[in-house]
Amino acid sequence: MPKATRSAEEIDAVKEKILNCAFEILVKNGFERLSMARIGAKMKMTAANLYNYYSNKDELLIAIHKKAYAMLYNKISYAVERSDSPLEKISNMAYAFVDFGVKNANIYDVMFNRAIRQYSDYIGTPQEELSFDEFRSSLKVLFLAIKVIREYRETMPDLGKDDPKFLAIQSISALHGIISLHNSGVFYQIADEPDADFKNIVDKALSCVTG
Repeated sequence: MPKATRSAEEIDAVKEKILNCAFEILVKNGFERLSMARIGAKMKMTAANLYNYYSNKDELLIAIHKKAYAMLYNKISYAVERSDSPLEKISNMAYAFVDFGVKNANIYDVMFNRAIRQYSDYIGTPQEELSFDEFRSSLKVLFLAIKVIREYRETMPDLGKDDPKFLAIQSISALHGIISLHNSGVFYQIADEPDADFKNIVDKALSCVTG
């Protein structure tokens, strides 16, 4: 553990610097290049010293996940807040989600990469509580989508009574697929007019909600 002479605030400050350094490496180089040794070199700290602040790489990845989901939530909630109508909230939220995934491709990959352990993988381990805290951060994104969809559907009774949670999961899944195709480069190989087609596909993905 860090030296006892350090205050809790000082320890948290160092942990935040390490986390920010890890983010910089992810953004520039991707998950494959992220290592405690690389972080230590950039921080001018030994890898062993890093483990005084994050007990292992899993603990650091949990912190990265939590920070990333907070960034995503802040982006989409801002998009919702500046919208004037229930329909505009859905559209702005969706495009904010896609924009985040496209402009932060390496961070987005870490958030949804099944090669990286998720909350269910940590149940029964020392990291379970930390991972559950991160899991709750990710749920805030889903809960906001459910809220926005419910508000819209209440203004459009003719669309039926589909479960807003189901619609939120359906639309997020579709948007996630679009982002994955874009970030992999496959979309630009198969689309005739990539920019126009991309917007059309996003709009179509929302049709399950908007009717």
